[in-house]
Amino acid sequence: TKGRRGAPAPEEPQPAPAGRRARRAQGEDGGPGRRRAAAVDPVSRFSASALRRVSVLGDRPNQVVANLAEHSTRRRGTVVLAGLLALCCVALVALLGVLAYQLTSAPDSAAGGGSTAIVEPPEGHSTLVPTLYQGDPEGSERFAPIAERSGDAKPLAEDQVFAKDTKKLELNDYVLERGQTEVTDTCTAMVWGEGVAQALVDGGCSSAAGAVFRDPDENYIAQFTLFDLDSAESAGAVSTALDPQGESTEPGFVLPMDTEVRGLQEGYSQATAQVMGHYLAVYWVARADGAPPGDDEHLSTLNVLAMDASTWVYRQVRDAEEGEGS
Repeated sequence: TKGRRGAPAPEEPQPAPAGRRARRAQGEDGGPGRRRAAAVDPVSRFSASALRRVSVLGDRPNQVVANLAEHSTRRRGTVVLAGLLALCCVALVALLGVLAYQLTSAPDSAAGGGSTAIVEPPEGHSTLVPTLYQGDPEGSERFAPIAERSGDAKPLAEDQVFAKDTKKLELNDYVLERGQTEVTDTCTAMVWGEGVAQALVDGGCSSAAGAVFRDPDENYIAQFTLFDLDSAESAGAVSTALDPQGESTEPGFVLPMDTEVRGLQEGYSQATAQVMGHYLAVYWVARADGAPPGDDEHLSTLNVLAMDASTWVYRQVRDAEEGEGS
């Protein structure tokens, strides 16, 4: 009715959005009807991320993985190669150091100033060994004063070993005249044969001296060789190594100094080795033509006469007895 005032008509409720309606349908107090959003699984999140990347890359994932693998392999190979090169450089430096040490400290000086190098004999050298050899590895007590070489001993000197008293050797009617002489600090240059050379090295041979003697008619030839070793024991070992009849020795002997004479190159010869303290003297005689001696005793007598070439050693014994040393 006009002018009548009444209570306003209640508004009809508006439909809520579906999302809100769904939430409101749940209890206001979080009752049983309320549903919580499920937590996202990290694995699923990672899988989804991977799928998105794959979808972006398209067909390239396998190629990318292969490229990455190849790059990683190359990188590892480069690292390994660099490591190997570094090791090679270290080994090379070490090797050069060893070579430098060997060259500078060279085992070519033994006590007394001699060389320990084993020198190869000349090509085509004589390999003659004496038909008759007499050695005395034990030596004589007469040389006991010089049984050991002193630490300050000097090498053999040519003018001392071959003094005037060795220029001519005489015994009864036999005469030997000295010719060629030689002194060296490389003892192995005076011999051939590995066994003999090694015995000299092991015995600390510091020097050696040699001389050739001929009779006035030049029917005979004699050679005297003197080795300076560190002890009488070492001298005895070399004497044994020179023995051509020794069962445990290798072939080898003193090299002939005179290569123009057939004797001591081939044919018959005989030798005696005498241990004289730390010295070893070798006396080697033969006919000039290398023929056997037959019934005469000339060679045996000349062998004894050649022993006078070692008078210098006897002087060393005298000096040692007087306290001057050797």
